[in-house]
Amino acid sequence: MNNQALVRARCFLRANKLVYRPKETVTAGLQNLMSSTQLASSHHHRFAFSSVAQEPSSTNRRPSALEQANLDVITPGHSIFVLQKYAANGAALIRQSDFVKLCESARPGKKKDAKVIATALKEFRRNNRFVLQKVGARAAVEGMIRSSVPNYKVLYGKPRLHAAIFVADQIIDEKTGLYFAVETELVDQVLSEIQQALTEMEEKGMQLKIEIKEKASGDEGEDEKLLYKTLRTTEGLVKVLVKRSCRPEFNMKKRAARKYLKRLQTVAGPELSTLKLATDISLSIGGAAFTQSAIVGPYAAAWWTKGVVDDSILTKIADVESLEQEEAAVEEDANSEDDSETETDEGDEGEDKDEKE
Repeated sequence: MNNQALVRARCFLRANKLVYRPKETVTAGLQNLMSSTQLASSHHHRFAFSSVAQEPSSTNRRPSALEQANLDVITPGHSIFVLQKYAANGAALIRQSDFVKLCESARPGKKKDAKVIATALKEFRRNNRFVLQKVGARAAVEGMIRSSVPNYKVLYGKPRLHAAIFVADQIIDEKTGLYFAVETELVDQVLSEIQQALTEMEEKGMQLKIEIKEKASGDEGEDEKLLYKTLRTTEGLVKVLVKRSCRPEFNMKKRAARKYLKRLQTVAGPELSTLKLATDISLSIGGAAFTQSAIVGPYAAAWWTKGVVDDSILTKIADVESLEQEEAAVEEDANSEDDSETETDEGDEGEDKDEKE
């Protein structure tokens, strides 16, 4: 064995922080390794060797908090109690697997479980440096939808709409961390729940169209307030996805950008399916003008869209706009006829009075 190979072997050992042994032991071991092809190109595969040597064994993994608790009944309430006690005062970090178990234990139709998941998202992020990942975001959204939608035999649209708005609010609120990790597919699922709820409400005879006002007068009914909240929630979901896909960290200061990127798991923006769902919801409630300014406008303003919007969406907005103009013209004609009839009646009453006098 030549000196060059021996020097290379010693460098390999030092780079991987392995224990140095006497020359005879190293030489004997290297003679066996030199016969393989890996050592012939050890300087190329140095990091592969290092990662294999330093990888911890899965059998030596310490049990998580929920595994140590060994709960007989697992619910979000029980799980969050264990995790709060386990990680109190920053004593330990909460594992992603434990949070996923907490979300998966949400029971159908139990609104309390959805609130517990939302509380866990905010509290773990604030107190335990918990970084939500995609798998945790998916479990959280699916768990909140499952538990917040009532499991009635015949489900009316309004409870479903309340549940979808609750989940959407958690996505919009950056304090929960869902903004950084939720995938577009899950946002589409929430928007589909909103659209289904509106369809059920319309089938029951509820009028979905509302007048968009700059300021609330306070005279609105509960149904009108709910529809207005639905409109703003849909707008918020689209704007959140557009904001995330436009990479706002480029305009942040270094410290803020590092903090932002530490939590960011995906930069996926609104897909065509997302835009279609949001457009349908907005057209059914707010009309063409609101949809153009609040939904399509922010999407088209994103740099990565280059101002291009699908023709089917623009055609749908144009059709609704023309229909609204026709309805407004018919209503204006009807009002003008009523005014003329009122003037005619007043003139007839005046003539009758003159004849009597």
